[in-house]
Amino acid sequence: MSGITGWVDSVRDLRDADAVTARLTADLVVRGQHGTGTWRERHAVLAQRADATWRGTVEPARARGQDGRTIAVAVCDGYLHHADTLWSAVADGPPASPDGPSVAEIVLHAYLRWGERVAEHLDGAFAFAIRDERDHTLLLGRDRFGIRPLSYTTTEHGAVFSSDLGALARHPAVTPEIDADGLCALLTQLRAPGTAALRGVREVPPAHTVRLGAHGETVRRYWALEARPHELDLDGTIRRVRELLEEVVSDDLAGTDPSVLLSGGLDSSALTGLAATVSGAAPRTFTVAFGDTAAPVPDRPYALDVVRFWECRHQEVTVRPEDLSDPETLSAVLSAKDYPSPFGDKNITPYLFSGKVAAEVPVALSGEASDTVFGSLGGKIDENHEFTTFPWIERSRSWGLEHGMGSGMFDRALLRTVDVDGYGDRLFREASAEVPVLPGDSRLDRLGRQADHLTINRFLEQAVHHSERLSAAAGLQVRFPFLDHRLVSFLYNVPVRMKWFDGRGKSLLRTNAKDLVPESVLTRPKVPYPITYADSYKAALTTRLRTLLDDSDAPVRPLADLTALREVAADPALLDQGGWYGRANVEMVLQLDAWLRRLGVRIAI
Repeated sequence: MSGITGWVDSVRDLRDADAVTARLTADLVVRGQHGTGTWRERHAVLAQRADATWRGTVEPARARGQDGRTIAVAVCDGYLHHADTLWSAVADGPPASPDGPSVAEIVLHAYLRWGERVAEHLDGAFAFAIRDERDHTLLLGRDRFGIRPLSYTTTEHGAVFSSDLGALARHPAVTPEIDADGLCALLTQLRAPGTAALRGVREVPPAHTVRLGAHGETVRRYWALEARPHELDLDGTIRRVRELLEEVVSDDLAGTDPSVLLSGGLDSSALTGLAATVSGAAPRTFTVAFGDTAAPVPDRPYALDVVRFWECRHQEVTVRPEDLSDPETLSAVLSAKDYPSPFGDKNITPYLFSGKVAAEVPVALSGEASDTVFGSLGGKIDENHEFTTFPWIERSRSWGLEHGMGSGMFDRALLRTVDVDGYGDRLFREASAEVPVLPGDSRLDRLGRQADHLTINRFLEQAVHHSERLSAAAGLQVRFPFLDHRLVSFLYNVPVRMKWFDGRGKSLLRTNAKDLVPESVLTRPKVPYPITYADSYKAALTTRLRTLLDDSDAPVRPLADLTALREVAADPALLDQGGWYGRANVEMVLQLDAWLRRLGVRIAI
């Protein structure tokens, strides 16, 4: 929950670009609220904002040559595992602060040691930028799963980058614009790695570095999932999973007060037990509560069973229905995320929850990504089935959502014109072609690999990435131990039947959790993140919809099915159509309209 930004231009003197530099850094407050550091020279500006966990100086890290001149400068967002060990291996002197080296200092010295291969020596969640004054290049890098955001665009004589898409879009060299593919990306929430919805804007792909300089742009992958034979039997597999779980949780807890976002489900409950086991202390736990306005299967009893089981220091955070419709909160949530989504209060609640947790601790662990990593996100694999699209879109279509969740209130003719289905099909074919398999894989295991690879490389945008951005904006650094490359790489190669050996999803996690969680959690049914059923929230949603319909200048109007929206405005009971999905359709229209306004996006379709 820190942020970085910068601007390089081989022609313009950036020392007189104070207003643009100030705006770039000010916009990063959405990710870092504990100080700003800026470095600039004639043709480059780099800046970073710090979070509550930041160690060392917040100024960009700078290395000098023997003549005293600057040879390289680095800024970094995120955290590194085993940072002190890495610093000892690469440092050639003391850190800039007596508090120890900043993450940016460690990354810079690692770059001076290993050059462009620096990222493969880093472990954690990070995004960095390094300006090399020796050859006037800019190196951008991102962690293996893209947990930390980093967007960039090239200009006539250089480039601009930022952790926040909104900040990037407001740079004078950027004209915020979406074309047909950009609109499809927004509506489907699908983008090929490295692409963005705005025309001309790109993202550093997860597990890649991008070098920009006079000779153009070089994109380099430094890590990928690989298909390897699985040589352990079931007992050995269970033991290895436990070893890996303890390793990754220990790494994420290092230097922190053990704290867990506890829902009472298997994932967060097992994480609580692991945190207690590896730290030797009862962790602090935090559970969100809605009173009587949430989902019909409450989390509270299960969470309290876990709290009693480990004698946790527990805090229940109540989110009131009226808080979910507060205009300032809605604006803050949209600013926190790079893109609009149909999830409504499923985004607002984590933001409010994280803010309350941040008042108590700076870092907390989340159980998100467990379903993806342990191979149960889409349910049990049917070896007679063949995927024809992404598994989550396939499920949406089975629920009657023809073009995916949140697209039901957009103009049908427009959806055909931009070919939203063709866009999804193209990305599905491209993603499926990337799936690594072994020649001896059974059909079931090939399908299992396909499902895992698609969700790991395309679905996280809708889950972990949103959670990271929302919590960061609220001042909380959330870490995701289940999304560790060691654990993910191992489980990718475990046969499907082992992952479901007891007939239930997440068999390997459930077996390992028998000594970590109470029996009630082991047998608890899986439920989604709770939503509010408060009438006041739906009434506020309807009021916002009516306001939009009355605004003839609303930028989303040319894209929306106004007749369908008017029907909902006249009959709010339609919000409950299909359970939560009718509401999601309206949420997406409202979010897209607010996003288009905030970034000043021009629609070029």
